[in-house]
Amino acid sequence: MKLARAAVRLVDLNLRTPFTTSFGTATLLRRPFVVLETADGRRGVGEVPTLPEPAYKAEVDTPAVLTSLHEWLLPAVAEAQRNGGGIEDVEALRGSYGWVKGAVFAKSGVEAAFWDLLAQEANLPLWKLWGGERRSFDVGVSIGGATTDDVLRLADKAIGLGYRRLKVKIWPGFDREPATALRERFPDLLLQVDANSAYDLSSWERLKALDGLGLLLIEQPLFDDDIVLHARIGRELATPICLDESIHSLRDVDAAISLWGDGAGLERLIVNIKPPRVGGFAEAVAIAHRCSEAGVRTWIGGMLDSAWGKAMNLQLNGLPAIDLPGDHFSPGGAYFEEDVTTTALVAEGGRFALGDAPGTGSAIDWERFERMGDEIFALDLRG
Repeated sequence: MKLARAAVRLVDLNLRTPFTTSFGTATLLRRPFVVLETADGRRGVGEVPTLPEPAYKAEVDTPAVLTSLHEWLLPAVAEAQRNGGGIEDVEALRGSYGWVKGAVFAKSGVEAAFWDLLAQEANLPLWKLWGGERRSFDVGVSIGGATTDDVLRLADKAIGLGYRRLKVKIWPGFDREPATALRERFPDLLLQVDANSAYDLSSWERLKALDGLGLLLIEQPLFDDDIVLHARIGRELATPICLDESIHSLRDVDAAISLWGDGAGLERLIVNIKPPRVGGFAEAVAIAHRCSEAGVRTWIGGMLDSAWGKAMNLQLNGLPAIDLPGDHFSPGGAYFEEDVTTTALVAEGGRFALGDAPGTGSAIDWERFERMGDEIFALDLRG
C-alpha cells in the first residue's frame, strides 16, 4: 500500500454523563485520531482513546501520545515507506516502529487507521478480515457512579434498554455496598466489578465479601503492572479474576496462563482484551486465539471510545474466540453529546449485529469530524 500523507487530528468529545472510576471523574476527552491517506485518495482513521491524565496506565494521556506520534511513530512509518516503496501489510507497519518501547496506545491508532484502509481495499468488514464468524452477540454496559444511588439509577436505565450484563466501578470503601445492591435488585444478571488497580496488599481481602454475590469476575484489583500477585490472591478468592491493565502483549498472556495453570486454575482467569493497551488489533486477535486455546475466557474492553473506535472494537466480537459480553455501550444512550460518525450505534435488546459493509460498518462524518477538532500536525509520506 502506498501512503501519501499521515495526519493527527485532536477532537473534543464531551461526555453526556460524567464517568467516575477509582482514579477520577471524566467529563471532557481530548482525543487524537490518526488519519492515513493513500496515493489514490482513500482515508483510514484510527482513534487513540486517551484519557486526560496517566492514571490508568503510563503513556495513555493525550500529551504523551501526541509526542510519540509526532517524534517517533509517524516518522518511522515514513522512513519505512521511503525505503520499501510502500507498506506491504500490517506486519510491515508494526515492524517500522517496533523498535519503539511502550507507546502502545499511540501505536494502536496508527495500526487502526491502516486496518481501515486494508478493509476498504479488500471491500470487507473488519470482522471478516480478522477471521470472524459470529454476526450477533450480547454486549454490556459499564457504570461509573459516585454513589450507590447513582449506580442503581444507571443500572435501571441499562436494564430497561435490554442489556443483560453490567459492570460497576469499585474501590476500597465503595465495593460491597454497590455490588450487593445491584445483585439484590437484579438476581439473575451477569454482573462484574472493576477495581482499576485500586486495591493493594493491605486492602484486597475486602474483596472476599463479594464472593457470595455470584459475580462473573473482579477486574484488576491489584497493581497495574502485576500478574504474579493477582495469581496469588486468585487462590483465595472464589470469584474469578480478570486481568486488564497488566496485559500489554501476548507474552503477558502466556505468563498469566502459566501462573494460573500452576495454582489458581485457568477457569478462574479471565482476560479483558483492549486493543490500544496491547498495541493494536493484530496483537488483540493473537491474544484472543491464545486464550481460547488455553481455555481462558475473554471479552473486549473499551476506553469510553467514540462511535468510530467503538465500531472498530465491536468488529472483534465476531471472533468465536471471544467468550463474554464487552464494554461498548452506555446506560444513558450515546457516550458523547456529539460524535464523529454519520449514524449512531444501536444494540437492540442488548445485542449487536455486524453487517457486511466494508471496514467498521460505520462512516466518519467528515464535516463534523473536522469541526469538532483541529489537525495539529501532518507528514508528507511521498518523498
